[in-house]
Amino acid sequence: MLNMIKMDVYRMFRTKSMYVIWIILLASALLTSFLSKIDYDAVNKEWEQQQAVESNKEQLSQQNADNVNIGMSVELPTEPGKKVTVMDVFFSNAQGKFYALFLVIFAVMFATADIKSGYIKNIGGQVSQRGMLIVSRAVALALFTAITFAGIFVFQAAANMLAFKCVVWGNWKEIIPYFLTELTLHYAFVLICMAIAVIIKNNVISMTLSVCLTMNIMSIVYAFIDYVVNRRGFHNFSIYKYTVTGRMAMLPMNAGRDDVVGSMCVAAVFIIIMLSLSSYIFQKRDI
Repeated sequence: MLNMIKMDVYRMFRTKSMYVIWIILLASALLTSFLSKIDYDAVNKEWEQQQAVESNKEQLSQQNADNVNIGMSVELPTEPGKKVTVMDVFFSNAQGKFYALFLVIFAVMFATADIKSGYIKNIGGQVSQRGMLIVSRAVALALFTAITFAGIFVFQAAANMLAFKCVVWGNWKEIIPYFLTELTLHYAFVLICMAIAVIIKNNVISMTLSVCLTMNIMSIVYAFIDYVVNRRGFHNFSIYKYTVTGRMAMLPMNAGRDDVVGSMCVAAVFIIIMLSLSSYIFQKRDI
């Protein structure tokens, strides 16, 4: 098993697409920082003109929290008149699934690379439990997800310096639990997309489905399920909070114990299910 993990980690770091995705991610993060600066300046200008936006802002925040929009939305949580912290930008990007988009693109490419090239026929015949090859890929993707998250958080400080002319990290008591919880949720989402790629064995379809998941396309299905369940008598039921993407969007910046535990439990369930399902199918499939 250790040799499989070493092989996949080595293969991952030798994959050029990983570095291309990292470069595009950093460039996109820098661009979103400057775009956020434009929006932030516009809000501040309006705030200076009318000093009575506090009640309106609270109503707007509540509406945004209750509504699930299709597509990707990145909005700063910074209050007018206050400095934009690294945590503010990181929170808005993580909540909007901006980072998840790049993670799942690489996950699909990495998970199907040896299948597409035919190399899986060589390595698959040398192991007794082919399902363990999926586990070793999951370990490599865990390393990729952790490095990407840590790297983009540190890079965001440089982006803030360029865009906002200051670097304020934020409250570390809020940063650490939020960062670790979102990291776990994003890793679970990566495994979901890896399982889709392994099961379907088609890069185009798998990539399309993965991108659609980051764009909240499934919210249409969730709304229908909620409607049916509520008609059955279970009022105020929302399946969105039992999904990985739902937890990504709903996790508050100052996540409390219940938020962290609930999100971690949802992530753990999906990690176990996706690993078990994809490993079983890969074990039984004729390669």
